[in-house]
Amino acid sequence: MSEQLGAQFLPGVEMEWAECDFCGMPDGRLLFEGGDRLHGLPGRFRFVECQTCGWIRQNPRPTLQSIGVYYPDEYEPYIRAIEDEAGVMRRWGRRYGMWKRCRAVMRHVANGRLLDVGCATGVFLNAMRRQGEWDVYGVEPNVGAAHYARQRFNLSVHIGILEQAESLFSPASFDAVTMWNVLEHLHRPVLDIRRIHRLLKEDGLFVFTIPNIESLEARWFGPSWIGWDLPRHLYLFPQTRLSDQLSSLGFTLVARQCLSGSYGAFVMSLKQLLNERPTASAHWPTALLGTLRSWPAQVLAAPFFWLVNLANRATVITLFARKNRT
Repeated sequence: MSEQLGAQFLPGVEMEWAECDFCGMPDGRLLFEGGDRLHGLPGRFRFVECQTCGWIRQNPRPTLQSIGVYYPDEYEPYIRAIEDEAGVMRRWGRRYGMWKRCRAVMRHVANGRLLDVGCATGVFLNAMRRQGEWDVYGVEPNVGAAHYARQRFNLSVHIGILEQAESLFSPASFDAVTMWNVLEHLHRPVLDIRRIHRLLKEDGLFVFTIPNIESLEARWFGPSWIGWDLPRHLYLFPQTRLSDQLSSLGFTLVARQCLSGSYGAFVMSLKQLLNERPTASAHWPTALLGTLRSWPAQVLAAPFFWLVNLANRATVITLFARKNRT
């Protein structure tokens, strides 16, 4: 398969062709091809758009057994505890962002039993446990991140994927299940949504964050937009049909919200764009990005990106769906 694609992949990577997980259609309209812009790992990948349901998927894609090599230790979600950050402002920013995430969930469910799928190093689960009456559990396929969550926070985290962990929990036993920037990474997202449906109590809450294909940054940066993140992102989900599609899977969409991250995503997308465009000087892009990352620049840009979040046009959007009553 690798030779047929004409690209050099990392050792051990196997590629597969995949039909659309929502509607089963084998074909799709090619959107673009590209490499790993975030980490620069070898390989050539492509996104196609399903002409039946609108879902965007990577096709062909690395298999479930081999895609792990594209998640290096420095991959951003594998971050350490907030208290271990050296900078005061960095700690404050992360603590505020995590508080917003927790409060967003608790607007819909005040307390109960919560499962975080793809919990990474457990920072969110630890924050939720501190909010009050929450009994928290996690599932994480990365061994190092899962061990960190267990040892640093003493959390109950299963190492593996949801398919492997589902049998550990009773059906209809969770008040909330969260997936923060996970659904787009799954080979079979529909199957996992059905698993979550089985694990949730009646009226239970499913919270998931996905790249917002309708964001301003997606429009501005095109293939350089950080939300594409080839080859780690396998699916993207246009908002126009998602409410009806969730309904067919047993959920009612009750809210959408851009919680955070718009400015950071803007800077990361700009960095990827600049990396792909040779310039006369190698210094000014570095200087520009350094300026944009400074606190004064972030403060000046805050009102604009606050409006972007308010309009639900940020790079990342969070959806809140309730399990339908039977």
